Amino acid sequence: MIKRIIPALIFLLAAPLLYAGNYEVLTGLGDDLMSKGSYSEAVKYLTQAVDYAPGEKLMSLYIDMGICWRKLNNYNRAIFYYKKASALSPGMGDIYYDIGLAYYYKGDLKRAIAEYHTAQKLSPKSAEFYGSEAMAWRDMGNLDRATAVIQKAIETDPNYPGGYVIYANCLADVGKIKTAIDMYKHAITLRPDYTSAFYNLGFLYDEIRDYPRAIDAYRQALKLNGSDPDTHYNLGLSLMHSGDMQGASDEFKASINLDPGKKDAYFNLVLALKQAGMDEEGAKWEKISVNKFGERR
Repeated sequence: MIKRIIPALIFLLAAPLLYAGNYEVLTGLGDDLMSKGSYSEAVKYLTQAVDYAPGEKLMSLYIDMGICWRKLNNYNRAIFYYKKASALSPGMGDIYYDIGLAYYYKGDLKRAIAEYHTAQKLSPKSAEFYGSEAMAWRDMGNLDRATAVIQKAIETDPNYPGGYVIYANCLADVGKIKTAIDMYKHAITLRPDYTSAFYNLGFLYDEIRDYPRAIDAYRQALKLNGSDPDTHYNLGLSLMHSGDMQGASDEFKASINLDPGKKDAYFNLVLALKQAGMDEEGAKWEKISVNKFGERR
């Protein structure tokens, strides 16, 4: 069995070399792997393709390599390739936006903002460029600047759903909950599959103890993405506050299945089970929690 496996492994490791010299095949394989989320494999093919790329193809190839490295959380490599692309096409705002995103994810917010500004000068009608700048200002704690920039984004494109979500986040930060709720609703009107808008809407309804609406918003979010442990957990809390202990227990279990390290989900699951009169099952989960985390709450 081992003798059969080893040649197969050697073939897989050597596979990119089989297409050396064929730019179209290499980039085709790279693009296909990118579409499947296999960025570490895709970048191997794309790196080889650089040596054989026609001059007019290099810019887009560098952008794809930058995307791969950003998805792999190697932001310095991403920035390196984005900048090579910008040197070939210095008038393309999207590239500077990509550089800004890489700096943003790297945590260098000031550099990110500087790149967003360059992108905005080249493409002043791109509302998303202003939206990303607003997010950076918010992360830096400058809510006044964030609010001003996101309002500029909305003025640039009143149909930009992300703008209303970012604006709602800023409003919620300063306690303007009802106005923030209206902004999330408007974002959902523009984009009915906006998962994070439903999630944030549920969170704010929780804040004002409107649990029926919170439950509905979280359930809408889960219809769009049922694999988020935080949404299941928050829905469990809302159901718990509404007195539905069985429903809450189910959601806490779902959260634990998706994130076994979510400590608070164990605690609230035990609490919900005991309040539902399911003491035996509650004791079982309490034991699991103590064995896993080493303490009772």
